[in-house]
Amino acid sequence: MKQVTKLGVVGNPIGHSLSPEIHLMFAQQFGDEISYDKVEIPLGEFESAIGEMIDEGYHGLNVTIPFKLDAFRCSTKCSSQARQSRAVNTLTFQNNKILGENTDGTGFIRDLEERLKFFVEHKKILILGAGGGVRGILPALMERMPKSVTGANRSVARAQELCDEFGIQRILYDETGSESYDLIVNATPTSLQNKAPLVSPFAFDGCELAYDLVYAAKPTPFMELAKQGGARHASDGLGMLVEQAADSYEIWMGHRPGTQDVYAKLRETLDKSAK
Repeated sequence: MKQVTKLGVVGNPIGHSLSPEIHLMFAQQFGDEISYDKVEIPLGEFESAIGEMIDEGYHGLNVTIPFKLDAFRCSTKCSSQARQSRAVNTLTFQNNKILGENTDGTGFIRDLEERLKFFVEHKKILILGAGGGVRGILPALMERMPKSVTGANRSVARAQELCDEFGIQRILYDETGSESYDLIVNATPTSLQNKAPLVSPFAFDGCELAYDLVYAAKPTPFMELAKQGGARHASDGLGMLVEQAADSYEIWMGHRPGTQDVYAKLRETLDKSAK
């Protein structure tokens, strides 16, 4: 009998996560024996909870809102991508070390280019938010040589810190309608609260793609705002979720699963749940 590899996802909240279904479908492709749990960690208790999970025999964890910065701080060794992001979404426990990686950027770019056929080079980009999700995707975005990247966040000081670190422009939310953008990314948690971010609807005039990092059965409030504002296409983050998960799975198990059928099955399930 194969040894079961113990995996999971941590966050707060975590009940909505589709990660267990995704990773179990990945495992079926190879006949891998895994378990995959959803664990909600109380705010302020991340480091102690991770220590307990290591003691319980976990091999690896996905990390979601709001703990990606905490995961970076508790990692004993990080990949170059994670060091650039200063945020971690994938932890591996190996030889008494906590290895931190960030697969958000590669998952995001792969979803843009392969599923949505959107290419970042020479495009104007607006990113809403300044947390771990933004940090995860920014290095991969910048590598693709966009024309410009602008950040907006409710906390001006936090936005300024992020923009200074990554060398991008900063604007206030009430200034977002004064420019046009090819790509607008919602990396705030507003969709989890069933709200739209404070971006001006005029920002979407001529926008080629509005992308919400959150995924849902129905279009998110951000996606609805984008379509009302004139965006040609709006997408949630389900494709990114599947792609970044596949990268995590490869880190843990040594082989990368196919994602197309997994995405299609999840989208079908979400569509049915919306009816």
